[in-house]
Amino acid sequence: MKGIKRAFSIFAFGCIMVQAAAQSDSCRLRISLLTCSPGSELYSVFGHSALRIVDSTVGTDIVYNFGTFNFGDPDFYSKFVMGRLMYYVDQETYSSFKAEYEYERRGITEQVLSFSCAEKKSIQEKLFINVREENKYYKYDFLNDNCTTRLRDIIFGVGNQQPYRALFATKTNSSYRDYLHVYLNRANMPWTKLGIDLLIGLDGDNRMNSNEAMFLPDYLKKGLSAADWRGGKMVLAESILLPDLQPKLNTNPFFQTPLFFFLLLFVFYTLIGNLKSVRFEKINRILDAFLFATTGILGFILLFMWVGTDHMSFRHNVNLIWAMPLNLGAVFLIGNKNLNFKKYFFYYSILTLFIIPLIFILPEAINPTLYPLIILLSYRSWVIGRNDKKTLKQPL
Repeated sequence: MKGIKRAFSIFAFGCIMVQAAAQSDSCRLRISLLTCSPGSELYSVFGHSALRIVDSTVGTDIVYNFGTFNFGDPDFYSKFVMGRLMYYVDQETYSSFKAEYEYERRGITEQVLSFSCAEKKSIQEKLFINVREENKYYKYDFLNDNCTTRLRDIIFGVGNQQPYRALFATKTNSSYRDYLHVYLNRANMPWTKLGIDLLIGLDGDNRMNSNEAMFLPDYLKKGLSAADWRGGKMVLAESILLPDLQPKLNTNPFFQTPLFFFLLLFVFYTLIGNLKSVRFEKINRILDAFLFATTGILGFILLFMWVGTDHMSFRHNVNLIWAMPLNLGAVFLIGNKNLNFKKYFFYYSILTLFIIPLIFILPEAINPTLYPLIILLSYRSWVIGRNDKKTLKQPL
């Protein structure tokens, strides 16, 4: 009996020592990644990431969030459009953070990370430095420098480790645009998807590796789960803090999609354009003026977003081939008898035809729902140029 008691005492003492060693090794700090499920609004449709630090020594439970901006800034809209809106890291209590997502019925998943005492202190110190007024602001870039990539860099850059060591399988030949489409399709936002596709340039079609894919919260979470850390797993434990209670959305009916709208537009223009009378000729000129003015204005917007703003992902936009800014000036050339003026429509018609083979070379660069519009622009340009040519041949 004494031997059993002695063995039990040794075992209990050992457990106490192991527990004490674990507490000492953790510095009474627990660091975890919080991954929040997507919401129903555009700003939340891609989800969110934050870093949680529980410090048992001082009894704090703080969440660090790199996705904060000042909506009350009097120049908010101009800075947002120009790509110069400064985001900043903010800290709040976990209870406050959780309450917000509980109210929005969005889920939160926590991954407790495996770091040594020194690494935990290093991360905590880095965050302490980041929240200072002189360091907290940064210029947000949706694809390359956002609230999730900042956490990715902190986590994988800790302790002078080789950054971006998390490797996991990505979809074959997937691009930034592909990943964005997954979330926009799931949220049933076809018009928003079209708008984003119009703005994002060729950089959005670059093929990603697993590290670059972690610009989205779900893929940072996936990267941590797959990451090796000193021969073991980086994630010690994973749990659901809040369930995702967002309602499932029904798929939009076809008549509410951009493709239906542009097909309808194509059919309408084609039918009206083939009606032969003086009255319908005037109507056609009004419709053509509207078509070219709209695409010309859009072209100026895309060109401005490329060269006039700091949005890196809006550069090298091939949509400028068909959304030609010169179309706005071409409105005043419709019906003009000058030979030099009419050449614009012939050249533009040929140029837009080049988009058809480009679709096969760069299938993602132009949203497929725009194909009917592009074909319509090419066709109407050819009709305008042909009619003006006939007018020139008529005897004076």
